[in-house]
Amino acid sequence: MNDDELLARLKSADPAGIAPPPDIDRLVEDTLNTDTALQSATTAAGIATAGWGRRRLFGLAAAGLLVLGGGIAGGIMANSGSGNGHSATAKSAAPTGALKLTAEGGSGKCVPPGLDTLSKYPTLFQGTAISVEGSTATFRVDRWFKGGDAETVVLTSDTRIPETLTYTEGGHYIVGAEDGFVPMCAAIEASPKDIAEFRQAFGK
Repeated sequence: MNDDELLARLKSADPAGIAPPPDIDRLVEDTLNTDTALQSATTAAGIATAGWGRRRLFGLAAAGLLVLGGGIAGGIMANSGSGNGHSATAKSAAPTGALKLTAEGGSGKCVPPGLDTLSKYPTLFQGTAISVEGSTATFRVDRWFKGGDAETVVLTSDTRIPETLTYTEGGHYIVGAEDGFVPMCAAIEASPKDIAEFRQAFGK
């Protein structure tokens, strides 16, 4: 075997001898271009910004919920009895100079009292219920029979025991009291006949 034959065999066994050596510069350039294109394509498809967008939307939503929650909580506080907003407390405040009484409840119904029973109480008036809010009834005094001269009476029920008489706004009542309390069976819803009887008895 001569030198030419040996060289031919070596070339056929060497892979580098089959193809020309790689162009390093071109490979580097292709790699850089491929990364740039991939990055651009990813950005264009919204993949790179999707996570940021979700985080931003989540943050905005959370902030919105906090603001909304604060508004709701503020609204609840403003309308509750413990807040400083407009509540039933402001409406049920006793007028200046009003006589304040407390109604004592009972465990059962009683027979509506008449003139003989009610006339024994040191405080006795005929009034019209102008406001009924929960356990508080406010009366415009139409006529004092005994023991007072206030134009308004605020009657608060004893909430520990059910009250025997339910007051209705616009209703007419005759109410007896003693020492600031309206005992059980000391008030009636007055009919025109009742009012006439009491007026005659007291000369009113």
